[in-house]
Amino acid sequence: MCGLVDGSSLSITATQQQQGTAPSTDTRRTDGGPSGPGTPSGPSDEAIDLAACMDDSGTTRCAPRPNRPAAPATTPSAQGTPAITISDLARFAPASVLATAEPGNVGIAGMPTNFTGAATPQIQGGELFGLPLRVRFVPAAYDYTYGDGSSATLTTPGQTWEALAQAQFTPTPTSHVYREPGAYPARVDIRYTAQVDLGGGWIDVPGQLTTSGATQEIRILEARTALVAHTCDENPAGVGC
Repeated sequence: MCGLVDGSSLSITATQQQQGTAPSTDTRRTDGGPSGPGTPSGPSDEAIDLAACMDDSGTTRCAPRPNRPAAPATTPSAQGTPAITISDLARFAPASVLATAEPGNVGIAGMPTNFTGAATPQIQGGELFGLPLRVRFVPAAYDYTYGDGSSATLTTPGQTWEALAQAQFTPTPTSHVYREPGAYPARVDIRYTAQVDLGGGWIDVPGQLTTSGATQEIRILEARTALVAHTCDENPAGVGC
């Protein structure tokens, strides 16, 4: 009996019985493997399948089974770059920014006080997870806390009245109006987006990193108006001069 084992070996099995003797089995392999009476006595799955394809005369009625596909090889995954989160970059964060208000951190109650927060993109170098890297921080938002119970999140650092070509005590995108005179602890926290460079170019890191600002005291004064006949240039000793 012939049975196709795979694409490179063929099992040949013959049975011979003499009078008064038990059947003996001789198995020979064409692949150079062990043969003879010491080989396993049971036919392989492939031999059984092929036997089912043969009729009583020994004629094969179906084509041999094609080679079975080899199982996919398993290889260890390549060691990639460690995942870096925004919290991993906290020790590289830029220094805090001091909020300033003009003119001279002094304002007038009921009138706009113009704030600015001087934050710029920065690149820091160092080592993380044993790898050298560079980190680039870009300001994305400015969280102002004005000290009077109000706050605002802005997307601009602000500019001086002079840079905006505006008169003093006029509204700006970053101005705030204090309703009562007093001293107010104001600050600005900067939110940064981050990118890292491990030697192959800049890679975005999801999320934002916030740097808390230092507190700045803003003095708000009360303004009083008076109708006078001359300006302070004309009468330096006049009321309000």
